[in-house]
Amino acid sequence: MSAARSLGVPELAGLASYQEAARIGHSVDETVRLLLRYQWIERWLMRDLLSHLTAEPVWELKCGYALHQWQDGLHADALRRRIGEMRHPVPPLDKSPDESLDRALDESLRSADHVELLAGSYLLVREALALAYREHLARSNPLVDQPTRRVLRSALLDHEDALRWSRVAFEALAAHDGRANRAGSWQSHLRAWLEAAGGIAGPAPGPTGTLPPPRAREPFVPDFRPRRDARFTGQYEFDFPPHVLYNDPRVPADERNLALLAKRTLEMDVPEMMASILVERPEQAWEFRLDYSRQLWDEARHAMMGSVAFEARGVDWTRMPLNVGFSLRLNLHATPLERQILLFAIEQSLMPGETGKRSEYRTAVEAGDPLSAHFHDYDWADEVLHAQIGRRWLRQEGIEPERAIEQGEAIHQRTWPLLAGYRAPESPGEWWNDLVLRVLGHPAALRPEDRAQLSIIAE
Repeated sequence: MSAARSLGVPELAGLASYQEAARIGHSVDETVRLLLRYQWIERWLMRDLLSHLTAEPVWELKCGYALHQWQDGLHADALRRRIGEMRHPVPPLDKSPDESLDRALDESLRSADHVELLAGSYLLVREALALAYREHLARSNPLVDQPTRRVLRSALLDHEDALRWSRVAFEALAAHDGRANRAGSWQSHLRAWLEAAGGIAGPAPGPTGTLPPPRAREPFVPDFRPRRDARFTGQYEFDFPPHVLYNDPRVPADERNLALLAKRTLEMDVPEMMASILVERPEQAWEFRLDYSRQLWDEARHAMMGSVAFEARGVDWTRMPLNVGFSLRLNLHATPLERQILLFAIEQSLMPGETGKRSEYRTAVEAGDPLSAHFHDYDWADEVLHAQIGRRWLRQEGIEPERAIEQGEAIHQRTWPLLAGYRAPESPGEWWNDLVLRVLGHPAALRPEDRAQLSIIAE
């Protein structure tokens, strides 16, 4: 019982009772040591998802990876800031706190497919990190270390959501071909390596006996060739009529709006490209990673907006030829900096009021489609941020916006013809006219031969 005379108002801002706040928790040194490990593991989880997003064929997994890599980045950033508040000089944040931990995390990058990734990266490493956060919260003093606890509690909420999602995804995908047994073996393999590193909290114990043979025998090289699962057709059909119809004044507003929704759904090819920028530019500052991680998630959200709009209309959007041309040609035929430049050139092209994002929003309003207008209102807001991100980081490279736009056009002109080597031998037919008829009840406004080509493929 409190020694103070109570008025019935919860003491200590509601954080704890006097008795709870009187217990000794982690010291500052121990807290900093743990936070350095936590932020490093969050970064590796982020890298793991970015390394596998592009080649992952299952659309819904791409969506989850896109969200969780951004959340992992936010957690790492909050942990880094908290470490900087607690000690001066700030301990090295971009250096591994433990080589044995790195060996375990490097092993976790080597999942052979999405079932192993879900079993390993999510249901072993992420689950262990969430447990470490719960244990930290149970041991820390609720008053003196409230700022750290706030960071961990926020991260834990995200991790618990991600783990619920991953359990359902794992059960759905592991239930055939004996993959559940293989996933269990992979979990056992990773568990041994993580335990040898002292688990999440560390430090590494003494000699632990023989570890399983490592998969990490060579430097890890991610696969950045984009893929779609068997539900999708036309991934190598690169002529996409919505690109040239969405702002053509000869086309009525309802068809232009439908073209915009098709373009939004196609935008999964942007995070498929951006993942390679983040992984292949490890020399960049942490803030670079955080900015582009957010943009990657936004672009995945835009693709999901498009799929929601088609679902609301009862349209099977997986039957549209959602091609992989943008990410394919840039990931395989351009440098990471060139990808960054072309991305900015596209973002900047979307800023003019008469032809850019404002115009797209107005098209949705003119078409009388409130859901599309709602989506394009937020899409517009996101692209304003993305143009700022691109301008900020290209200036770090000494590239001003005008020069980036010129270079972007040159990169497009060089890489676009290379898609001829990947093009599907058979066309999916006049799918656009069929879609317009089915959704809008009238034929498409323009014949195929009337469609002009854009000088740059826009989002």
